[in-house]
Amino acid sequence: MFRSLRQARVGVVAIILVAALFAAPGIALGAPSAIDAKQAQKDAAIAEADALQRMFNRQISDYLALARRIETARLEVSDAATRVVEADADLERSKSTLEQRVSQIYRGSHVDAVQILFTSASVQDLLDRMNYLVIIGRYDNRLVEEMRIAKQQAAWEEQTLQERAWRLSEMQVLADDQRVAIEEAIDAQNAKIAELDEDIATLVRASVSLIPDGEFSPNTVITDENFRNVDSMSEQEVQSFLDAQTGTLGDYTAPDHAGQRKTVARMVVEAAHQWDISPKVILVTLQKEQSLLSDATPSQNALDWAMGCGKADSQTFYEYKGFGKQIWWGAQKLDKNAGPWHPGIKMTIDGTSVFPTNSSTYSLFKYTPHLRGTTSFWMIYWRHFGDPLG
Repeated sequence: MFRSLRQARVGVVAIILVAALFAAPGIALGAPSAIDAKQAQKDAAIAEADALQRMFNRQISDYLALARRIETARLEVSDAATRVVEADADLERSKSTLEQRVSQIYRGSHVDAVQILFTSASVQDLLDRMNYLVIIGRYDNRLVEEMRIAKQQAAWEEQTLQERAWRLSEMQVLADDQRVAIEEAIDAQNAKIAELDEDIATLVRASVSLIPDGEFSPNTVITDENFRNVDSMSEQEVQSFLDAQTGTLGDYTAPDHAGQRKTVARMVVEAAHQWDISPKVILVTLQKEQSLLSDATPSQNALDWAMGCGKADSQTFYEYKGFGKQIWWGAQKLDKNAGPWHPGIKMTIDGTSVFPTNSSTYSLFKYTPHLRGTTSFWMIYWRHFGDPLG
C-alpha cells in the first residue's frame, strides 16, 4: 500500500512537471526552431521573388521605351532614304537645267559651247558670250555641287540612322534575353517558395508526431540503447541539426578539452565515441543546462558551463570551465555515472523515491539530481528526436 501511494505521488509530480514544461516557452513544441528556420528561408525567398518582380516590371517599361525608340529610328531611316531619293532627283534636275538655259538663250537644243563662240558677230560679242557662259557655268556648277553635297549628306544621315536602328535592335534582342532570364528566375523562386512550404508542412507534421504519447516516468527516462547509440548522428548530421536551430552553435568554434579549436559538431561526435554516449544525449543536455540550442545570444558564462559539468549545488569545479571541456568531461560524467547502477537500486530525488530501471536513467539522475531537470531532458529529447523509450 505504501509503495502504491509513493508511486502515485511520483506520478502526480511528474504530470505537474510535464504540464509546466509544455507551457514553458523554451521548449514549446508548437514552434520548433527547424520550422522557424524554414519560415525564415521562405520569407527570404518571397522577398527575393518580389525584388525580381520589381526588376521585371522595370525591364518591361524599359523594353517598351526601347521599342518606341526603335520605331522612331525606323521612321527616321525611312525619311532619310526619301531625302536621298529627293536629293538625287534634285541633282539630275540641276544637271539638265544648264542645258536648258543654254538652249533657251540661243534658241536651240543641245547647243555646243564652241559653236556659240564661233558664231559671234564681233570680238566684243565673243567676249560677252564667253563671260556669260562662264557666269552660267559657275552658277550651275555651284548648284550641281550643292545638290551633290546634299545627296551625300542625306546618304550619310541614312547610314547613321540605319546603324542606330541596328544598335537599338541589338539592344532589343538583349532585352528579350534579360526578360526571359528574369522570368525564369521568378519561376525558380516561386518553385523554391512552394518547396519550402512543403518542407514547413512536413516539419509541422513531424512536430505534431513528437508530442509525447505517454506519461513521464522518472523510473525509466531513456533506454540504454538510445543513451549509448554513438552512431545515431554523424558529424555532418550534428552540424545540419545545429544549423537548423535558432542558437549559435552551428557557427561556433572553441578549443576542445586538449586546446585544439574545433566546431561544436566535431567535439560532440568525438566525445560521443570516446565515452560511448549518444550525440543526441549530449545535444539535449546542452539545451537542458544552458538552452544553447535555442539561445541566439548566449552569454560567455553559459558557453563556459555548457553542460553544467562541475556545477554542483554546493560547489563549483573550475577545472571543467570552458566549452570544449564541458563537452568532453560532461560526456565522461554521463558514462561514469551509469557504473554503480544495479536492478532495484533506489534514489531519493527532491524527497521522492525513484527506482531507475536502467543505468542510463540512473546516470541522468546522478548528473542532475532533480525531477524537473530530468523531466526537462525527457521533454527536450521528445521535441527533437522522438520518444527516448522508442
